[in-house]
Amino acid sequence: MQGTAARGVRVKRLIVSDTHLGSRFCRKDQLLSLLKNKKYDQLILNGDIIEFLKVPTFAPIVMEIIRSIDLTKEVIYIIGNHDVSLSGFIGEQFKNVKFVNEYCFEEGGRSFRIEHGDRYDKGIVHHRTLMKIISAFQDALELIFGWNLATWYAELKFNKRKIKRLWEIMELNNDVDVLIVGHTHVPEVLIWIDEEEEIKTYVNTGDWVSHATYVEIEDGVIRLRNFLKKQNL
Repeated sequence: MQGTAARGVRVKRLIVSDTHLGSRFCRKDQLLSLLKNKKYDQLILNGDIIEFLKVPTFAPIVMEIIRSIDLTKEVIYIIGNHDVSLSGFIGEQFKNVKFVNEYCFEEGGRSFRIEHGDRYDKGIVHHRTLMKIISAFQDALELIFGWNLATWYAELKFNKRKIKRLWEIMELNNDVDVLIVGHTHVPEVLIWIDEEEEIKTYVNTGDWVSHATYVEIEDGVIRLRNFLKKQNL
């Protein structure tokens, strides 16, 4: 059975991003299996979870996801560029669910910052009207051409001058040891030693459209996992 590795083992922090629930290629069933079976102390939803531009707030798919989450645990919802309808909740807390732009913490002697990552994209994501137009036509384009439009655009943007841009992003975050983002749909972990001989780590959680990847953190140790392959990346 896919994802059986998610069962039985508790982790301190579980991070998922870019599930794009409501889009044609979203891996809803696999995500539900992970959320229902994985034991965690804290769940971090790192943006672009539900396509609110395409599905009503109380649509069945939204309610199904809510029911799969253990709301007795702390849930951090980081707003992404597809979560624009939730931006008014930033700074608010409903029971154990907190809505934020970014989330910072220290663990295992290392400092962490988690954010969706769209603020580093100088392109289309900052134009809300254009985002709505693309969202409205996304299903039609995916149906006609068989494209996963969200992943296609993210990878096109990200592959250009990738290393230089990553360096610029980490320079903006030199006050932390670990930066965890989503947005680009490219799951990866990069580790290096900076000029001050400090170990720095960049993590991208990937997505649940082309991939089914997520991150676990326990005692400061970061693991990027693939739900479909049941292994570390």
